[in-house]
Amino acid sequence: MFMGHAQNSYEITEQSMPYNKMATSFTANIIGQNESNVYYQWQKFIESHKGKTYLVFAKEGNVEFESEHVLLPMLDNKSVTLHTRFSPNYSESGILLTLWIELPDGDYYSSMTDEDSAKKIKDWLLKYDLQLTEIKGRD
Repeated sequence: MFMGHAQNSYEITEQSMPYNKMATSFTANIIGQNESNVYYQWQKFIESHKGKTYLVFAKEGNVEFESEHVLLPMLDNKSVTLHTRFSPNYSESGILLTLWIELPDGDYYSSMTDEDSAKKIKDWLLKYDLQLTEIKGRD
């Protein structure tokens, strides 16, 4: 059985952080969603993983959150800190969500050490996007 989401042009890019080539960031392109709802649903999504989210920065359309004590199943339920930046996507109507994962020892997650978990992190972000789409569909 094939399941597709043709109406959803969701994509995730994986990059090395500029100041730390061993660390990986994940950027999701969330299309057609209201900014304030994306922030609110992100906080609820993180709460479902036992984390608490705090606003760190907001200026000129860029909003940054820090989420502490998040238990991610794809990282053996380690308590991690997520650093998340939301910024406008000027080429389409959407929001870019960029995520960095700080591990308990202070290092940042690197997909170079575990490619399988990188795919699982992307799937986890896809789950968040699907949740947004389902909520929007109910409105």
